[in-house]
Amino acid sequence: MFPLYDESYYLRKKPFITIFLILINISIFLFFFFNRELENAIFTYGAIPNQILAGENLQTLLSSMFLHVGFSHLIGNIWFLWVFGDNIENKIGKFKYIIFYLLVGILATFLHSFFAPIDQRSIPVVGASGAISGILGAYLVLFPKNRIRTFWLFYFRPIFFYVPAFFYVGIWFLYQIMYIGAYTPIAYMAHIGGFLAGMILILPFKKTKIKII
Repeated sequence: MFPLYDESYYLRKKPFITIFLILINISIFLFFFFNRELENAIFTYGAIPNQILAGENLQTLLSSMFLHVGFSHLIGNIWFLWVFGDNIENKIGKFKYIIFYLLVGILATFLHSFFAPIDQRSIPVVGASGAISGILGAYLVLFPKNRIRTFWLFYFRPIFFYVPAFFYVGIWFLYQIMYIGAYTPIAYMAHIGGFLAGMILILPFKKTKIKII
């Protein structure tokens, strides 16, 4: 099931931070891609679990969130961010939203580093999916009854239908759990870590009031 949009019952405002994050991810990818430096960037700015666990190059916990290995990786992440991120931004406010996004992304990458199999700890991890998984976790807590418009290809024929958010996000989470420990280029543990971090942190973020002076 691929999400198209959600029916939000929360009053929406223009999601400037979500749009900004999308543009940043696209710009960074295109810069390295067209300069033929993408592979070098991944090994330079990606988070390598062995280094993270040794307390080295910790800045890559942040920089790795804005790198992607290809167009499909990039498009998939920014689409999920667009569908689900605006609701969280509108609910908790722009400043807290960007802090929340960065924090759950960092926690997701750290948890991946901690649980990564030993033979995979020299492989850099990149992508916004850890942070976006945190957005999904927050969405499940705040908007469980929203309906998600999705489509599914059945014998090459698209079928469009609505599903409750708790069902869609729940199926997505179960899918991540199914692949724990599998030898795959996808960092499923980062998805799980980001998702759980998002579920746990969203309520204190929602309740905390922050004033900028």
